[in-house]
Amino acid sequence: MSNFGQTSKPQGRWLTIGGFALLGVIVIAAAAVAAWQANVQQSNEDKVESHSTTVALLQNVEEEGGIAATLLQQYVANGDDTLIPEIQSHTAAATESLTGAAAQSDAAGMDEIVVDAVGLVAGAGQIIALRQSGDVAGAATALVEVAPAFQELNLALAEVADQELQQAADLQDRADRASGLSQWSLIVSAAAGATLGLAFLVLIGRSFIRRLVSKTPSTI
Repeated sequence: MSNFGQTSKPQGRWLTIGGFALLGVIVIAAAAVAAWQANVQQSNEDKVESHSTTVALLQNVEEEGGIAATLLQQYVANGDDTLIPEIQSHTAAATESLTGAAAQSDAAGMDEIVVDAVGLVAGAGQIIALRQSGDVAGAATALVEVAPAFQELNLALAEVADQELQQAADLQDRADRASGLSQWSLIVSAAAGATLGLAFLVLIGRSFIRRLVSKTPSTI
């Protein structure tokens, strides 16, 4: 056997081993990237859900607060004491939603909103007390004075809601990109794995054929 024949077999063997190793590395790396990006996607989607919940809570604050303000105006106008429990109920619902939103949001201005809302709730209580005492004019004046603060609160709520929606949109974009990269990584991993499996089968088949050939007696 020539020197070329003696050296070509080890070289071919090392090339085969190297090829299998490379495919194995590709499979592992692609699978790791897919898992990582899947985690990134899930994390971002969880944050999107959190921001969406915050927006819903802020919208509920505005809705419940608006109902409470309308009922308060009616109460000042007609003095119907049956409206007081309704005012208190809607005020409590607005406060609960605001507390939940503040616990989830790190948006700028949220602390000021909470402080302003507490002040408005206290102001509503004072207006009710004035009307109950028979000071209709005082209650009406206080109601007019608190109106600008209520409008400012609604504007601040809308601004924070916009911030939350923008963050949710940005995070959803990141989640979508991570999902795409995860899917492509899975495709690469599957393709490399299939190639590795096919190459292994071919190698086993060639080895099996060589053994059959070597065991077959030669005829002259």
